[in-house]
Formats: sequence, C-alpha cells, structure tokens
Amino acid sequence: MDTQIMDLRTVLAHNFTLSNLLMVGVRVVFIALIFEFIAWWAGRRIEKMTSPLITADANREANWRMRRRATLRQTPKIITRTLCYVAAIIAVLSIFESALPLLAVPVLPIAIVVGALCMVFGLAFLPLLRDFMQGYALLAEDTLAVGDAVNINGHQGVIEKMTLRGAWLRDSSGYIHCLSNRDIANIVVHQRHGETPNRNEPLDGPMPNSTARPPLNKAKR
Repeated sequence: MDTQIMDLRTVLAHNFTLSNLLMVGVRVVFIALIFEFIAWWAGRRIEKMTSPLITADANREANWRMRRRATLRQTPKIITRTLCYVAAIIAVLSIFESALPLLAVPVLPIAIVVGALCMVFGLAFLPLLRDFMQGYALLAEDTLAVGDAVNINGHQGVIEKMTLRGAWLRDSSGYIHCLSNRDIANIVVHQRHGETPNRNEPLDGPMPNSTARPPLNKAKR
C-alpha cells in the first residue's frame, strides 16, 4: 500500500510540475489565438464575398433590408466559428494527451464518436438543412421578401413572413399557406413590395387586400 502511494506521488510530481503546467497553458493559449484569428479572417472573407449580394435589396423596405443583410452575414460566420471551436477543442485535448499522460483524454475515440454523431444528426435533420440552404439561397438572390405578391407552387398571395425555415403566404381568402423552403420551386412574382405592379401581367385572381369589382354595364343611348 505504501509503495502504491509512493508511486502515485512520483507520477503526480512528474506530471504536475510548474514548468509542465506552464508549457501546457502556453500551448492552449496559442491554439486559442490561432483559431480565433482563423475565425476572424474567415469572417472578413465572408463579408467580402457576400458584399455583392448585400446591395441587391436597395429598393426593399428598411426593416427587411436590415434583417436580410444580418442573416446573410451572420449565418456563415456562425457556422465557421463553430467549426473552428470544435477543431480547437480537439487540438487542446491532444495537448493534454501528450503533455499530461495522467490526464490523457483519448482524442481518436472522441473524434470518431463526434463524427458518427454528426453523421446521424445530419441524416436525421437533412430536410431541415435543405430548408436552411434553400432559404439562404432565396435571401442571397433577393428572390422573395415580406410583402411580395407572388404565386408559389400554385398558391397565390402575399408573403407575410419568411425565414431560413420557410415562407408564410396569405391568399385572397385569408388562408395562410406554410411552405417549406425546400418545396419552393415554381415562383411567379406579380409585384415586389414597394414597387409598381406590372399591369401587362395577367393575374389568376384578386390579390389579398384588394377589392374585386363587378363589371360595369354600359347604358344604351
């Protein structure tokens, strides 16, 4: 028993020396700074890449422009920063595995488990991911916006709400159609919000908030 205690004290004294702990701390801080710089640099690149898309909504309503631009900028930044943090955590665990064997964390099994979980969740939430990708593409191209009078997949009405998840369309009868972004395929824009409608384009029926007028009977002279 005394021999085991002495061996444990020797191992602890060998691993938890001041110089060893200081070296581990320096490595951890260095890795954190490296990945923070990568995330910052990637964010700057994303801003430059999305800048041509940002100006596509010059004629849109101010509140919608602010929401659209924030979504276009922040969504890829959040994804990039999350990936950087995951990589940084794995790198920090590898440092503990090599510098402090007593506190060694098996990095390879953890990486395999994380990869397997990502694949399982990716397959389970594949429809949701498709919604987000299609929604981001619709925002980037400025195809649709709140207030637009449109016809989507045969549903005609005015868009009341739009997110990366889907679009909410109110028809002339007052019904709201909830459309997933992955199902949005056939789009006909009758009138963009804030713009003058195209009078030469035939409409299938009265748009919401419009009044259907009966034909006038001309009096015979």
